Amino acid sequence: MFYLIPLSIGIVLLGVFLYFRVKEKRVLALILKGLTSLMFIATAVVAWLTSKNPTSYYGLFVIAGLFFGLLGDVFLDLKYIVLSKEKMYTILGFCAFGVGHVFFTTGLFLHFFDFTRSVLFIIIPVIVAALFVVISLLMEVFSKIRYKDMKPFVIGYGLILFFTVAMYFSAAIQGSWQVVPVVIMAVGLVLFALSDLILNNTYFAPGFNTPGFVISNHIFYYVAQFTIAVSLFFLF
Repeated sequence: MFYLIPLSIGIVLLGVFLYFRVKEKRVLALILKGLTSLMFIATAVVAWLTSKNPTSYYGLFVIAGLFFGLLGDVFLDLKYIVLSKEKMYTILGFCAFGVGHVFFTTGLFLHFFDFTRSVLFIIIPVIVAALFVVISLLMEVFSKIRYKDMKPFVIGYGLILFFTVAMYFSAAIQGSWQVVPVVIMAVGLVLFALSDLILNNTYFAPGFNTPGFVISNHIFYYVAQFTIAVSLFFLF
């Protein structure tokens, strides 16, 4: 259980980061955010190396996905520091997280997913992803959310995010909920999606970028990333 060491450090850093983030100490908050994100990567590496199957290449895909999450973290906070390039860093953040989810899904396909089973195990996740994106877009009609010229990036990222979540649940069902790394990963990805739904409001709706929303967004996000990291300890 050595992965508890970087995980514990990460929890402490998260608390310090949130304090300075709420205090609007942007540069210091960015540094602390990067260090906190390094801890979920460190947790994943230690969990993978101390698992029953440290040679599994699946761990490499998850760690790569987490690395791109770290990049996304940095880009999305830089948008508050380099205001003249706010849109560029927002797009880069979306792209980095999207690439991270592609790594998660690729690792799943190569290691755990059974393509000999019914095609519905893929079709249903595609439908679920599309439905969630449609619901997100309908929020422009029923709420104050306005995506404007960011709409193509929201659609693209949303499809990748919700497809990844749905695919892990599909794989968990294939394995009768007995493949522990997949089940834990699915839970982590749900938390990830919840953090993004909160972020959806703070970024695209006026009046939501408040300390309460900022804190809840980051708590869901980091619990998600550390959950994903810990899932590697259960590789077999």
